[in-house]
Amino acid sequence: MSRHVVRLTAPDGLWYLEWSTVVDAPVTFGMRRGEFARWYADEYGREGVRGLAERFDRADATGCSARDGTTADELVAVNRAGSNESRLTRDEIVEWYCRRRRDPGAKEAG
Repeated sequence: MSRHVVRLTAPDGLWYLEWSTVVDAPVTFGMRRGEFARWYADEYGREGVRGLAERFDRADATGCSARDGTTADELVAVNRAGSNESRLTRDEIVEWYCRRRRDPGAKEAG
């Protein structure tokens, strides 16, 4: 499974979340950078955190931590994050996954 750190820019600031290219959707709710770093450390432990700074650098540059240059815009363009795997706009993703901190397993959006 390929998971990336994704940075979404919104009028109310920056949001970070983990995105799965298997389900083409966020697998966490959106968090501010510090909160995301704490969550990541809890989730992946000391070994997992070793590469987090580089992942943040890539996410800050392109919106996505993928090493192949994939951008957040490219992920959002093919997402299945909404109800019945429907596509959501970037604004809808920010609203549902970040502002409302929607459970990625719930299917009420879209």
